[in-house]
Order: sequence, then structure tokens, then C-alpha cells
Amino acid sequence: MDKRLQKIADDIKVKFGLDNYNLETHSIHKERTSLGEAYYKFNMEFFPNELSGELEEDLNPAGTAIVDYNIQKEIVESVIFVEDKSLSTMIHFPGKTEEEVGYWLESETGLTYGNDFVMTEVLENGFHFSPNIRAVEITPVGMIDVEFDNDGKLTSYNLFDPIPTNENIELAEFTLTLEEIEPLVKKQLQLVNFPVEAEKKFVPVYAMEEVYVTLGGSRVIPFLDHEREEVKVDEIIEWNEPLKEELARGHVDLVSEATADEAFEGKGIEEKLVVTADQIEKSKDIVRDVFRSEYPEESGMWKLDTLERLEHFIKATCSMDETAMSVFNRKLVVLINPDTMTLLNYVDNGEVFEIFDTFEPAEKAVVSHEDAFEKLVSYISLAPTYVYDSVTEKYILCGLLDAAEGVNAITGEVVPLSDF
Repeated sequence: MDKRLQKIADDIKVKFGLDNYNLETHSIHKERTSLGEAYYKFNMEFFPNELSGELEEDLNPAGTAIVDYNIQKEIVESVIFVEDKSLSTMIHFPGKTEEEVGYWLESETGLTYGNDFVMTEVLENGFHFSPNIRAVEITPVGMIDVEFDNDGKLTSYNLFDPIPTNENIELAEFTLTLEEIEPLVKKQLQLVNFPVEAEKKFVPVYAMEEVYVTLGGSRVIPFLDHEREEVKVDEIIEWNEPLKEELARGHVDLVSEATADEAFEGKGIEEKLVVTADQIEKSKDIVRDVFRSEYPEESGMWKLDTLERLEHFIKATCSMDETAMSVFNRKLVVLINPDTMTLLNYVDNGEVFEIFDTFEPAEKAVVSHEDAFEKLVSYISLAPTYVYDSVTEKYILCGLLDAAEGVNAITGEVVPLSDF
């Protein structure tokens, strides 16, 4: 093993009292946080020295210690003892108190207990900690879970995503109101066709699309994390001639192991996952060829919605060009090699729609968009939330625009969306 990795493994054995363990397997993988920050993770699996019975293939025996270490930050991100059985010689939390765990986490993470993070939930044998933004939601939210056995031995520790600190949070007073952003709110009210299983039909309903609105209402940040990194294309796919030759597909490598040198040199961690202008144009050609080959009679019926750069490929998402949205839109996802700009694979969710073959299509809306808004406006909420903003690279205060109800576009009735 590389000497640098060996030192980390040796230090881990001491830190967690793994005197009765041997390092069985290890690997390094490049990972990204939900904020898009790249790092290399060193995964180690320590088996107990004394194992009884026959080992099952691909299953870790009870007591195995699985440890994930962030090489760039030089911190342990996760420790799990399989089946909550620890053979460690160390008792980390003899008193099993919140303060014991909190101060231990300070030494592990470099964060300040009570300032950067606080205990928010008592678990059966442990505690759950969250960022110290009292009474205000935050997204993406970093969390820490710590659990222990009856003796106070650590059985699991997980640091989920980065914990924001005061340095990267722009604290502000929430002053946003629905009245000052009314045109934007109206724009988020969408006509959606919901399937009703009991009646075997689709029902048109006006529903709010969840988004975060910045203070002052100048910008909208998508609700889902991945949507914030997508490039909106919104272009109809058309062609004149079908493509007769068979498409060549490449291998989709979702996980690739890295070397110690790559990890310690931080190879590629500064790379931002963006789609260049050239890649956008080439992606359009690749997507068009997929449709020309697989759906030659459907020119003009599909739309290239978005492109998203992921670690190992560019993801192109296409949908049927329909006037009204449906909860289950027909989609085709095309995966593209970002280095060679060649096709890797494509997936059609068309089979999902077979269950709706017997459903009656949605009737034409009777209620106007304006009337639906007037009916729903008192149900719309604007909840203060700190959201990570890739533009400023800070957490900024926004309002989460949402409504748990919608308006039936046929009857005009306000209905809970949970009914669908």
C-alpha cells in the first residue's frame, strides 16, 4: 500500500481503537458534495481478527468497521460498525451525553459545537446535529449523526455534506412578501394533468411549482438541487431524414477508482462541471441522431429540455412537446461522453406510461389561470430558507414559494395535492 495511505489507515486504527482489526480492503474514489465541490474519498474496511463461521460472499461480517476519509480535508466523514457491533478497545462516550459527543465532533470536524452546529434530535442511542440556523430552514443541509452502544462505544458516525459556517452564510432579515412578487408567483402557477387511479383518467389541476425566490424577487432558484446546475435548452428536435445505421453505444462508467497520486495531488478537484457552448451544440446533434434512429416518425414531437454535466457524462433530458404538463411526462434521457462527445447510452421511460393506456385524457380546462390564482392565493406560502447560491457561492436568504393545495381546472374546487 502507498505509504501515505498506510499512515492514514494506521492513524484510523489508533483513533477508533481498532487493535483487534485488520485492514481487509481499501479503495479511492473521486466524489462531489451537493455543492459541487470535488474531493477524493479513501474507503477502508477493517475486519475483526477473530471471525466465527463461514463468511458470505460480498457481505461484511458483523463488527466490520467501514471508514470513509476525506483526503483533501483530512477528516473522517463516516464510521460504521456492521450490525452495530463494535470490537473497539476505545469507549468514546462513557457518559453518553450530548456534550461529550458535541465536543468530540469539534475535534473531528474543526467546527464549533453550539456555534456552527447544535443538537436537534435525540436518537435511541445517539444524537442528530444540524447547522445552527435557528428556526430557519437551510438547503442543501449538512447533518451529523452519531450513535453508540450501551457501553458508550461508537457504532456509527456520519457527516452528511458540508456544514455551513457563519463565514459562508449571508445573514439577513426576511422581508419578502407575496404582494411584491405577485407577477412571479402567478408565473409559477402551472396547469398539470394528474392521474386519478380510481377513475382511470387524468384531471387538470392548477398547482404551484416550488421555487426559491431571492429577497427583492430579482431571481428564482430551482427547488431541486440538480436543476440548479442544468443548462436550459428548451428546443424542439426536428429532422428531415431518418438515420438508418445502428447507433454505437459506449460504456457508462458511473464509478471509477483513483490512484493515490491522483488523490493526494488533487487531480481535477478544481474542475467545475459545466457544459460549454461547443458541447451544447454537439449534444444537440447527438440527441437528434438518437431520435432519427429510434423514433424516425416523431420529428417535431420531442423537445430537448436540459443539459447537465455530471462527473462521468453529460445528461440530456428530452420530453414530449405537450401543451399541458403531466405528473408523469414522457421522457428520454441521453448520456454523452464529455471528452469525446459521443453517445454513451439512452433510456426511454415509455414503458412507465403503459399503465396509463386505459386512462381517459384530461379534459380542457374550464377555469382560467387568473381565476385559479385568485382562488389559490390565500393558500400560497413563502417560507424563509437559506439556499446555497452558486452565483455568490454563499447561502443566501430566500423565500420558498409553495402551496399544498391546487385548483381543479374543471370544477374550480380547491383540492389538496396529496389527494393525487
